[in-house]
Amino acid sequence: MTNLINAIIETYTNPTELYIRTSNTDRFAGNDGWKQVDTLAFHAERKLKREIQDLEFWIPKQADREATAKQWAQRYRKQFNGDEISTTNLTSSIASYKAEAFALTVMQSELAAAQVALKELTGGTYTTVKDEADAELPAEIASVFAEMDAIEASNTKPKKKGAA
Repeated sequence: MTNLINAIIETYTNPTELYIRTSNTDRFAGNDGWKQVDTLAFHAERKLKREIQDLEFWIPKQADREATAKQWAQRYRKQFNGDEISTTNLTSSIASYKAEAFALTVMQSELAAAQVALKELTGGTYTTVKDEADAELPAEIASVFAEMDAIEASNTKPKKKGAA
């Protein structure tokens, strides 16, 4: 696990021995007694879920930033001719791409670590990402997609001989 996730787990862990009563009306209940309880488990779960929500929100945006930086790096690589300006453009775009790629990698590893920690803590999984089928798209958007598909299909068909 990463330092952040370890810090959440360590900060929000308090194993304590508490006397647990299963019923206040029955003094002789068999399940009553001293038990080990983590009194901060709820807060650790809440913090981990919040971290997962945050990362699942920002990772797609970071992936877009990385893709944009990669496009610029590829563009400046093609334009590179050895002069000072093209060298500066290339090296700065590569540095930018490396930084964005590193940030994405860190965020993805934090998300994976948070999900593992939550599974160890609660036994369950948690995600905010919903899989929505295209059938659930609004009718207006679905018609726009259909128009796009029709345009692409008409552009890829070979033209008939004798047609103007």
